[in-house]
Amino acid sequence: MSLTQQYQKVKDSVVQVLALNGNNIISSGSGSVIGKGRHVLTCAHCVINGTQMAIADPRNPGVALHGKTIFIDQSNDIALLEFPHFIGSPVIFANSKTCSIGNSVFIVGFPMNIMEPVLFSAHIASLTLNHLRVDASVNHGNSGGPLFNSSAEQIGVVNAKHGSLSAYLSQLMNARPGASISISGIDPVQTIQILISEMQKNLNLGIGYAVPTSAIKPLHGILSAAIP
Repeated sequence: MSLTQQYQKVKDSVVQVLALNGNNIISSGSGSVIGKGRHVLTCAHCVINGTQMAIADPRNPGVALHGKTIFIDQSNDIALLEFPHFIGSPVIFANSKTCSIGNSVFIVGFPMNIMEPVLFSAHIASLTLNHLRVDASVNHGNSGGPLFNSSAEQIGVVNAKHGSLSAYLSQLMNARPGASISISGIDPVQTIQILISEMQKNLNLGIGYAVPTSAIKPLHGILSAAIP
């Protein structure tokens, strides 16, 4: 099956997850439709306290479909959203224990506030009990999106990219000067911290992480029923 054919099988099952304050988008990520088409699997860190969780309506650009968070697991970085009506075709799952290093995989999501689904092809680069590591350019906004095997079956939930700060930059990020400093009305420490935060958000070393379905399956009854 070609990558184009694989994408056609899953394109209606991947959604853009939105955290809204009124009509304003506070944060966005990705997710997959599961179960009977009324639930979305995404990352816990895509759920923002004090916001209304929604997805972008794939059939009506500019329209949000509002849902509610019914499950969240911070330690595994997994969340489930529920919607009152059918929102799309559910993904087909596979157990990630069948994966091997070198297997072809692909990611579909909505990185960097791009409103259209974006596909990345990759390979399984390494395996741990808690993560599948892939050689893909995972970006801000891919979080919560599905990782598919070459049969277009979901085997994981993308939740991180590799790109940690150096010890020195981490110290700068956490610095809390004892005295207020201002140059022409600008706080230089705060400005540097904002620049480091933006740099970290856009840093990409070509390595991504996904929570494997074997770790996700026991977390909730809906997931247990869907994942083999």
